[in-house]
Amino acid sequence: MKKIYKAIAVLLVVVMMCTVLPMNAYAASVGEMQNEVLDVANDEVGYKGTSSYCKYGEWYGYQGGWCTTFVLWCFNKAGENLGVAMYKKIVPSGGNCNSMISWYKNRDRYYTTSSGYTPKRGDLIFFDWSGNGSSQHVGLVDYIDGSTVYTVEGNCSGKVKARKYTTTGSKPYNNVSAIMGYGVPDYSSVAKGGPSKPATTKKATTIKKHTTTKKVTTTKKVTATKKVTTTKKVTAGKTTTAKVTTAKPSTQKVTTTEATTASATTKKQETSTKKKKEKTKNVPAQDMELYASTTELEVGDSVELGYTLEPLNATAVVGYFCDEEGIIQIEKGGEIKAIGEGTATVVVCANDEIYRQCDFTVTSTTADVTRQKTVNDYVEELTTSTQNVDKTKEQKLNEIGINLQRLKNNDEYYYIPFVIGGSTVVIGLIAFAIRKALNKKKEKKDKKEKQ
Repeated sequence: MKKIYKAIAVLLVVVMMCTVLPMNAYAASVGEMQNEVLDVANDEVGYKGTSSYCKYGEWYGYQGGWCTTFVLWCFNKAGENLGVAMYKKIVPSGGNCNSMISWYKNRDRYYTTSSGYTPKRGDLIFFDWSGNGSSQHVGLVDYIDGSTVYTVEGNCSGKVKARKYTTTGSKPYNNVSAIMGYGVPDYSSVAKGGPSKPATTKKATTIKKHTTTKKVTTTKKVTATKKVTTTKKVTAGKTTTAKVTTAKPSTQKVTTTEATTASATTKKQETSTKKKKEKTKNVPAQDMELYASTTELEVGDSVELGYTLEPLNATAVVGYFCDEEGIIQIEKGGEIKAIGEGTATVVVCANDEIYRQCDFTVTSTTADVTRQKTVNDYVEELTTSTQNVDKTKEQKLNEIGINLQRLKNNDEYYYIPFVIGGSTVVIGLIAFAIRKALNKKKEKKDKKEKQ
């Protein structure tokens, strides 16, 4: 019986090993990852947030324009479902449309529409709505049918939508002419069978490190210096000082070796201090914070958007990006200049890894017309603004419950209340006339009956 129990236990262990090992060794293929990313994205179609708030911003830790946040969320969710690290690997950790384009350009994985590249399922698609060469929107390529491109995009009027772009589309958001280019994630780098063998590569590097340490051990050129000391005997014999000082060659040998060892140690100390300095100079940045005196500007204003790196002695290559160049112009040193009305997101990137962003709101100047009027040597400055007058009218109408903007948008329905009101008046008049005629007839009857 004991043998039977042992055999059953061994079988159970074998079965468990067979079921567990394949799960641990499994890695998703390129096609599986592409499909999972789009499955996650399509499941979100219909989600409604606002133009500046969504659940994807809660995940990312930033609320604002969220088309980029939606794309990053899809890759992170798909990676969690498949057990594959895609977020921060084949897509950046953050940023806006233009910083994403820069991220893919640095990896030679960005293609413009003029390059002839055929987009694939799971590519990032970038749009230029304004035609100024700057991208303001990003989505995911779902599939291609001839010249028609089908996408899934976030923050389309505050919603996640599935769209298609054709050559005959009448509007920017359904015409292929609005497409600026494509960012191609390197799925194969994290896929099954791809160049993703970190264990073996790490071992190879450690072996190389050991060989280098062996080379360091071979730097026991102190023995070689001992041989040199034997040659230095000859040189010492040539010098008169060596002959005059002592007749003990052994002590002279020791002093020469001590000098060589001392020089070797000093050289080692110098190299070690140099290495320490180099290490302190090349400390990688771990985090970054942005600061500005204000984020609300008027056209013509400028403000410095600065940053601090953590740790304080860290170094980084920093770049500035903006989605709406018609609103914000970025000068040297991170100076932000307001050139147009609207809201623009500025992203600061450190070492192509750390992304932080800030929203700037730009409004127009308050005074439009200024005139001077002289009456009896009295100078009167008159400043008027039609925009402010309109705003006060709208505010007053809103206070009494009338939405002027909604009335403007639905002006074709103005005739309905007039028709209803006019018809009620006509019906009332007809009823009044009929009633009056009936009363006259009744009066006539009464008179006849009396007679």
